[in-house]
Amino acid sequence: MSGLAVVTAARRYRALMASPGVARVALPSLIGRLPYGMATLVFILAVQHGTGSYAVAGIATGAHSAITAFTSPWLGRLCDRGHAVAVLRITGVLYALLLTGMVAALWTHQPVALIIGLAALAGAANPPVGAVTRVVLPGLAPAHVQTAYAFDAITVELTYVLGPMLIALVTAATNPYVAVIVTALLATVGSLGLAAAPGLTARYREVRTAALAAAATTSDLSSAARTRALRANRLMRLSLVVVLVVGALEAAAYGVMEVAIPKYAADLGAPQAAGAVVAAWSAGSIVGGVWFSGMNPKLGQAKLFALLLCLNTLGFGAMLLAYGLPSLALILFLGGMVISPTTAVECALVTRIAPAGRSTEAFTWVGTGIYVGFAAGSSISGLIINQGTSLSVVILIATAMVATGALLAIAASRRIAADAAANPDPAALPAPAAAH
Repeated sequence: MSGLAVVTAARRYRALMASPGVARVALPSLIGRLPYGMATLVFILAVQHGTGSYAVAGIATGAHSAITAFTSPWLGRLCDRGHAVAVLRITGVLYALLLTGMVAALWTHQPVALIIGLAALAGAANPPVGAVTRVVLPGLAPAHVQTAYAFDAITVELTYVLGPMLIALVTAATNPYVAVIVTALLATVGSLGLAAAPGLTARYREVRTAALAAAATTSDLSSAARTRALRANRLMRLSLVVVLVVGALEAAAYGVMEVAIPKYAADLGAPQAAGAVVAAWSAGSIVGGVWFSGMNPKLGQAKLFALLLCLNTLGFGAMLLAYGLPSLALILFLGGMVISPTTAVECALVTRIAPAGRSTEAFTWVGTGIYVGFAAGSSISGLIINQGTSLSVVILIATAMVATGALLAIAASRRIAADAAANPDPAALPAPAAAH
C-alpha cells in the first residue's frame, strides 16, 4: 500500500465525515450493526448455557438467521415506500423486547419450542440498519460516493472484529444472558439513533420524490413505451440477480472456511488460535478498504467488480500454500485486502442497478443472499469435514465457489454495466438541506 493512497484516503475520510449529516448517520449505524457480528456467537453461548444443548442452540441461531433473510426484503420495501423512520423505531424496540423475552425464557427454563420461537421472531424484527445506511450515506455526500461505500464496508468488518470481542468481555465478566441484553441494547440504540438522524428523513424524501416522478412520467407514455418502462422498473433484473448470486457464492466460500479453520487449528493443537487467524481476514479487509478509498480506479465498476473477484479467487487459492497457522493468518490478511473494495463496488452497483425508490429493498436482498450463502457454506463444510475431508480439499471447494462468482461477473459485465448506466445515479440527487 502506497503512502500516497493512505494520505489520500485520510483526506477523503475527513471530507466525508465533514459532509452535513454524515456523522449523524455513521455513528448510530456502527452501533446498530455491532449485533451483526455478535448474533451468532451470543445465540450459541446463551441458548447452550440455558438448555445445555448445542443442538438447540444451533437450531435457534439458524431460525433467527433464516427468518431475518426471509423478512428483511419486506422491511426494505416498507422503507422505500417512505416508512424508514417507523420501521427502524418499531424493529429497534421490538427486537430488544424479543431478545429480552428469550433470555427470560432461558432463565426460567421454559420449553425449547418457546425459546426457538422467540429467536425466530427476533429475526423477523431484525432492524435493517445496514440497508438503510447504504441508501442514505452516499446521498448525503454525493462528492464522496466511493469513499462512503468503502467506509460502509470497513464498518461491516469492524462489527465482526469488535462484536465478538465485546461478547467475550461481557461473558467473562458476567454471563451469556447479559451479553444478549447488551446485543439487544446496541440494536435499539443504533436503530433509534439512525431513525432520528435528520439526513435520513430528508434523503428518503428525495428518493421517494424521484421515484414518484418516474412513475408519473411512465403514466404519460404510450402503451408500448409504458411496458418497456415497467420492465425497466423490475427489481430482479438479470444484472442484479447476478450480483446477488455472486455475493451469495462469496458468502458460501467464507462460510466453508470459517468452519474449516477452527477445525484445522484444533488438529494442530491450538484451537484457541482460531479466532485470531480468522480475525486476520477482517484486519486485511479493513486495511484494503482504507487503501481503496485513496485510489482512483480507471475501470468501470462492472469490470472492477469482476477483477476484484478474480483477485479474491487467487486469495482463496493461496491458502493451499499455508503451512501452519502463522502462514495461514498472513495469507488471509493479504487475501482479505480485496474484501472491502469488493463490497464497496458491489454496493455501488446495486445502487445503480436498482430502480428508483427500491434501493433499500435491493440491499436487503443482498443481505438475504449473504445469509443463505453463508449458512449453506457452513453446512457443507461441517458435513465434509465430519467425513474426514482434508483442509486442501475444503480450500479447493471454497475457491471453486468464488471462482464461479468471478466467472459469472465476467460473463455478465456488459449487461451489468449497461443496466447501471441506464439508471440515474441515486447519489446524484441534491443533498438534502435538512441534513445541515
